[in-house]
Parts: sequence; structure tokens; C-alpha cells
Amino acid sequence: MQQVIPGQANTVQCDVVSKTTADPIVSGTAEAFLLCTAGENTGKWWDGSDWSETEVSCGEMSYAGGACWQIEIAADAWVYGAAYSLYAKESGGLNLVYTEYISTWSSPAVGRGGHAWTYTVTDSTTGVPLAECEVWACTDSASSNIVARDHTDELGQVTFYLTPGVYYVFRRKSGYAFTNPDIEVVTE
Repeated sequence: MQQVIPGQANTVQCDVVSKTTADPIVSGTAEAFLLCTAGENTGKWWDGSDWSETEVSCGEMSYAGGACWQIEIAADAWVYGAAYSLYAKESGGLNLVYTEYISTWSSPAVGRGGHAWTYTVTDSTTGVPLAECEVWACTDSASSNIVARDHTDELGQVTFYLTPGVYYVFRRKSGYAFTNPDIEVVTE
């Protein structure tokens, strides 16, 4: 499950795989569909600028590595207390195997409030910074309460705004194996 911050654009993602072979879809066109499942717009699809009564794509996703595809969805889509279902359809008609559930933050200050905290990801063999590595911070080791998520920049860094405490940091990038989670203590 992914969590998003209402009132700002959020990048969301899902795996797109062949229903028949379970192989990752790595090329072609993947269209994203965002359905509100609970809250103000229940039963409606986001069309990229507004909510629609009929199923409509919210835009074309970009390939992020492995089976992962992602899309940035505008701030107007995200409402406090709502839940969403994200799914994709690939140009060849191969739909993803599962749906990614998305919910809004239970506390808007988590992930946005607090002090800037920078985390760096490097290749464990070469020490070279890893750009475009997905990083997410959680309050639990099972990764069920995600409080911040983003991708590293060209220096292998990502900055989260976290309140002081212990966080479990997870990393994912195609071609790399990480020992997750990395336990970090954020101080003032």
C-alpha cells in the first residue's frame, strides 16, 4: 500500500506484468487508472484534471525499472480521508496482476513536518551514488506505515521532512539488492 500527501502532487506506482506469464512489462505504453474507493469521490476515476463517472485513464505512466511503472498525479486528486485504487493497462492489453491500494496520510504533518533529513544511497561495491533509487521511510519494520517516499537525485540523495524518532528505511532499484530495512534515528 502506498500513502500520499493530500494537497500536493504525488508520484504513485504499480507493477505491470503479463497475466499469462507474470513477466514484467518493460516496454510499450502503460496507462494509469485511479479510482477513488472511499471518501469524497467514491466510485469515480481521475482523468488527469477532474473526477469522472466513467472509467478513464489519468495518463501515461513511465517505466521505472523491473516491473515498476510510475506516474505523477496532480494535487487536486488527493483528499484527506480518501482511499484509492491504482491500476494499469498496457498497450498490448495485458493488465497488471494486482491493484495497488493508496490511502491518504493519517497525519498530514508526518513526512512533511519536522526537520529536513537527508538520506544517501550508494552502490555497496563501488561507493558511487545511486540516482533514481526509490526510498521510503516507515514507522515499522513491516513497511505497513509509510510516512515518506521519493526517489534519489543524481547525488544519490533524498530529503524527507520527519519528526524526530526511529524510522525503517527501504530502498529499491532495478539491478540492485538491498538489505531492507535500514534502521535510522532522526534527531532535531
